[in-house]
Amino acid sequence: MIRWLSWGKENFVRASDMVHFELGTKRRYGLGTTDQARIEEGHLQFREACEILEAELVSCKWLVGPSISYADFRMATFLPFNDVAKLPLQDYPSICRWYRQLEAIDAWREPFRGIEAPDLPPIDLT
Repeated sequence: MIRWLSWGKENFVRASDMVHFELGTKRRYGLGTTDQARIEEGHLQFREACEILEAELVSCKWLVGPSISYADFRMATFLPFNDVAKLPLQDYPSICRWYRQLEAIDAWREPFRGIEAPDLPPIDLT
């Protein structure tokens, strides 16, 4: 598990965050203009990380053994926001299958159900 937590943080999660921060967070909260170079670097790192993750998930249902673990949740941290980041998950069928398994879990899909909270500010897509 430690291997996946460490690798994910420095690779898959970091790349996802780079793109999401530029396209989502900055736009949602007015934190300046998007940095196209950071987006491109994030996409490059994302593809590199996906090659490794895809190769592992071809033969595994989950990252650590036959059942879900914290490593799976941690690795997928930014994927619920991929509607904004538009990372090319569709190019990696095993990653897509793995993520669909997470999406099948009610608490993952709707983590704030029953909690009173304001809506997030809209994202300016211009």
